[in-house]
Amino acid sequence: MIIDGNLPKFDLPIDFIADDSITGDMLNMYSRFPCQIKAGLFILCTEGTVRATINLLEVVIRRNDFITLLPNSFIQIHEVSSDTRVCFAGFSSEFVASVNYVDSLLGLLPNILNTPVVSLPEEIATLYRNAYSLLIRAYSLPNTLENKEILRSILTIFFQGVKELYSRQQTVVNEPLKREHELYRQFVQILMANYTKEHEVAFYADKCGVTPAHFSSTIRKASGHSPLVIITGMIIMNAKAQLKSTRLPVKEIAFSLGFNNLSFFNKYFRKHVGMTPQEYREK
Repeated sequence: MIIDGNLPKFDLPIDFIADDSITGDMLNMYSRFPCQIKAGLFILCTEGTVRATINLLEVVIRRNDFITLLPNSFIQIHEVSSDTRVCFAGFSSEFVASVNYVDSLLGLLPNILNTPVVSLPEEIATLYRNAYSLLIRAYSLPNTLENKEILRSILTIFFQGVKELYSRQQTVVNEPLKREHELYRQFVQILMANYTKEHEVAFYADKCGVTPAHFSSTIRKASGHSPLVIITGMIIMNAKAQLKSTRLPVKEIAFSLGFNNLSFFNKYFRKHVGMTPQEYREK
C-alpha cells in the first residue's frame, strides 16, 4: 500500500503491487478518516490486531485473517496494535475491471461484502504467506508489470482462492440462509451500486421485490440497523473520504453523491456529523 512513502488513498498508480512490510504505524495513517479504495486488495494479517470498519461493518482483524477489499470499498481503521504486520497484493481498479471481477465472483459478492474478513487455519495461512513471498519476488523482476497475461493469471489465482475460502465457510456452516439474511445481502449488493444516486428506502425495497415496511423490518432484524441508517452511513463515509482526501469543492462532492442542492447537502451532513462539510474538512 505504500508507494514512495505515501498511502494511495483511492487507487494504485500501477496495475499490480505486492508487499509484506506493512506495519501498524503505516496502518495508523488511515485512522484519521474513512478512505474509499478503488483498487482490489487481498490482505493477510500475519501479526497483531486491527479494529476497523469496512463498508459499515465493524471488524476485528487478527493473525491469520484474510481480508478481501473489492473495488470501491470503504475502510476506516480505528485501532492498531503496535506489533501489527500485514502483507497484501493489490490490483488497480482499471486492471480489475479489465478482467470483469463481477462475473468472476458472481454469487459471492454479497458474502464478501458482508464478511470481508475470513479466519484461516494455520496451515492455510502459511500457504498464503509463502504465496505472497513468491509474488513479491516476482513483482521485483524486470518486465513483470508489462506482462498483462501474467498479471491476469495472478489475479485469477486470487479470485479462485477467495471462492475456495468462501466455499469452505459455507461448508462449515452447512445451514441454509435465513430469508432476512438473503434479503440483507441483496440489499447490500444493490446499495453499493446505487447509493450515490438513490437515497430512498422505497427504491431498494422495490429492487428487492418487497414492500417498504417488510423491507425495513427484515433489514433491521438481519443487521440491527434500519435501511435508512445503512444508506446514510454509506453516503456520509463517502463524503468524509472525499472531503479529507481530495480538494474537490463541496458542491462537486454533493453532486457526486446525488444531492442537487448544496444547502440541503450541508444540512444533511451537519445533521449526521455535527458540523458542516467545510468544518469537517478543516478540522
